[in-house]
Amino acid sequence: MRSGLRRCVAGAVVAAVVLAGAGCADSTDLTQRFETLMEGVDGVVEIETGGIDYPLGSATAEATVVVEGDLGDDDLAAVAERIRPFVAREVGDAFGWQYVDVRRGAVTFEVLADEADTAVQLDLAGRVADDPVFAEASLGTHEFGATTSDSESPRRGFGITVVPSASSDVLTAWQRARSLRNAEPQLAEVDVSAWSPDSRRFITENVSGFPSTLDDPATSDVVLDAADQAELLTAVGDDDLGAGRVLVLPEGIRVDLKQPTVTGQQPPDEVAEASGRAERIASALAATSGVSGTTIGTVSSPDESREVDGDLSGAESVVDAVDSDVVAYSAISARSVEVRTVRLDQVVPALRAIGGSADVSRLDVVRVSADRSDPRGLAFSSDPATLDGLVSVADAITASPGIEGVTVASTDGGLSVALGDAVTEGSLDDVVAAVQAAPRGTVVAFRRDVREPVDLAVETVGDEAVADCSALETDDQRLCEVVRAAWAE
Repeated sequence: MRSGLRRCVAGAVVAAVVLAGAGCADSTDLTQRFETLMEGVDGVVEIETGGIDYPLGSATAEATVVVEGDLGDDDLAAVAERIRPFVAREVGDAFGWQYVDVRRGAVTFEVLADEADTAVQLDLAGRVADDPVFAEASLGTHEFGATTSDSESPRRGFGITVVPSASSDVLTAWQRARSLRNAEPQLAEVDVSAWSPDSRRFITENVSGFPSTLDDPATSDVVLDAADQAELLTAVGDDDLGAGRVLVLPEGIRVDLKQPTVTGQQPPDEVAEASGRAERIASALAATSGVSGTTIGTVSSPDESREVDGDLSGAESVVDAVDSDVVAYSAISARSVEVRTVRLDQVVPALRAIGGSADVSRLDVVRVSADRSDPRGLAFSSDPATLDGLVSVADAITASPGIEGVTVASTDGGLSVALGDAVTEGSLDDVVAAVQAAPRGTVVAFRRDVREPVDLAVETVGDEAVADCSALETDDQRLCEVVRAAWAE
């Protein structure tokens, strides 16, 4: 029995569209033609349409046809067949129609141009609807889900996306959906994703190569298989996750325990509590993966970020050596630490405290700067062996109020001084004087770090100036000459 048809214009779809030549209709014209096509079709109760209009007459459109929740399979197939020729004729270009979905109850599927492909979609939709593991499912070849990053229910995905029922869980639903996908040769290159009902847990594949809508959580090229992903998701316990979110991608796992607040700040007791949970989660993930030196993901809490790439105990000990009231933010991995202090005058004491830690020798690099709100934009990094020499330079630079936008890196090869766009000729004099506080014999390389990085001058503490500025471009030559002149004073 046919219900009364209602039309609903939805918000603009999230789609990456490159502005191109003019089309011949706006999105309203496109959707009205489709609505006319669907007039009088049994079982259709609503048509949700959306679109975007661009300059020069280009437009996109999409639609979801909502049918009766108890519509039979044969009638559902008839609705799909009414739409399929339209899809074959209209869908497929960068502009114009993007897709047409059909939703019955909690299951949404995309109508495809090929009759056999649409038959697979119908069969899969029926099996998903009858499976008690699933509470919600979407089957498509386009990106679908929430259109804003701050949505309370960001069910964004590509391919097959499922939500488990109350009697199931994310991992079970994901594995069941993968089994259904694997049983259909036509779906071999379709991604499978699963969200928890509260959107706190997410797991996905990327077999299609479709761009991820989520930031890659890992900096390495690790690619997890389904078994790895399942183990990592299981390792994050509900109590430690709390109201946070865990995302498991083939590129790694990301756990975010930060909670949004009106002011952007959280009470100290909540920060400390989240830090303890983050530490437990990172340890569990490292133990589960059994990897060392390969980043499998990150765990973030309000004032910390942990890169899971092995045993983090040494890095945690190094950060703990700094007074907790001084630390605004820290980022650790098995071989590095970064500390941002509350104020600039706390940078040098933090460097000294880190240098005095028994575990600093286990690291490759240490980075210390003031919180990003500090206007001077100074930053320092060092390997453990040369950290003592960097302290004297950092002390001289932070004590000179005219120096801004400078990054100093210390290694066994010497000091690298990167000059940002805030550096003036006058402040460069102060920079040169400050770096000469380094031990005699230290090689100092000055670089301009604006636009294309350029090597300006290389000098040695205690020796006369030797830089040759003649081969540099005019602006760089001027800075080089300032360095050379100041070095000779």
